[in-house]
Order: sequence, then structure tokens, then C-alpha cells
Amino acid sequence: MTLLNVSMTTVAIHQPQYIPWLPYVAKAAASDIFVYLDNVQYQKNGVQNRNQIKTAQGPAWLTVPVHASLETTIQQTPIDNTQHWRQKHLRSINMAYARAPFKQLIDQGLRALIETEWTYLADLNIALSEWIFKRLGVTCTRVRASELSVNGSRNDLVLAICQEVGATVYLSGQGAKAYQDERLFDKNGIDLHYQDYQFKEYPQCFPKTGFDRALSTVDLILNAGDKARDYL
Repeated sequence: MTLLNVSMTTVAIHQPQYIPWLPYVAKAAASDIFVYLDNVQYQKNGVQNRNQIKTAQGPAWLTVPVHASLETTIQQTPIDNTQHWRQKHLRSINMAYARAPFKQLIDQGLRALIETEWTYLADLNIALSEWIFKRLGVTCTRVRASELSVNGSRNDLVLAICQEVGATVYLSGQGAKAYQDERLFDKNGIDLHYQDYQFKEYPQCFPKTGFDRALSTVDLILNAGDKARDYL
């Protein structure tokens, strides 16, 4: 992948998520370079292998079964393809969005990606993110951290990635405030910004249950179609 060469380069970094939610996609949309942080430890019970869709009963989890240990990186996390999770996920999506205005988009790439028998979680997640980015017109350069010559952990790893891709601005998630050394970025000439994502409500299925925020971006795409970017 060719990296950008501009005077101001905004970089965002995030672990690959399964059919990610809106703040994840918005972070990529606000960046010049988005780095898939696939070379860090897999997080159990996080959203790296699961996300939510909206059903008549409320949000429901779709979980990809994996084989992982404390030492396994996301890149190395194998999917348990002995279970019939792909059929279950597609059946759940089809049932939940049977009356969605743009349900036909399921058959325009999403179904094929979920049906594919991926070996590793990161490959599945990145392929689904790329489908979402294309649907929403996200045009930033994307690169995997595992493709870069970087190492370290937490602050050191993030800073090394920023330096490797030529960041002048680092767009961070709010959760990193608890451990991030802001002085380290300033010392290395990188402006540190924190994402402050504000949800813009859009029409959802089952409106009587209220607007749900913590959903996969698939919910927005199937409900808003070509207008989805306006809500992002």
C-alpha cells in the first residue's frame, strides 16, 4: 500500500473489529492514513470477534468463534470454522433487516464475505471493514501494522507507527486517555487529538424500541443506503 506524502497527515490506529460500529468508521473517514492494529494481543470478550445488530427484541450479538490464548495476536487468531457461525450470522442479519429499505445490499458483497471460510480473524475483519468503507466512501489509505517495521507496546508502539507512516496528527480514541503519555507525542512533533464522536440518529428498524447506538455499521447501511454517509 502506498502511504500519503503530504505536509499534514492525520493518522488513526485501531484493532480490526468484526463488522465495526460507527465511531470506528468515522475515525477512518477523518484520517489520511488508517492503520489496522493487527499485531497486538487478541482481546477476549471485546469487539474484535463480535458486534451487535438490532432485532425486534433489541440489540443482539453476532460472535465469531475463535481459538485464542493470551499470547495470540489478532493477526494470528484462527477462526473456529468447525462451527456453523456463518450461516447463523447471515440468518440473523436477514431476519433482523427483512424490512430494512436497503436489505438488498446484503447480497452486494456482505453475504459473500461472511460466507467465505477465512482462516484468521484479522483477514475477515479487515475484508468487512473494507466493504463498509467502500459503501460509505471512506477513501483514506489503509495499512496493516504487521506490514510496518515497528515494535513495542502501548505508547511506544503507537508512536512508532505514527513515525513510520509520517503522521503529523494522531487521532486517538477516548479510551486511550487513561494511559497515553501526551507529552511523548508533543516531544516528537505530533499533535494528539481525541475523537469526540456525536451520534446522529437515523431511521432504524423496530423504532418502538428507541434508537440504539452500539450497533454494527451494517445497521446504518441497510437502513440508509446511499444516504448513510450523511449520518456518519
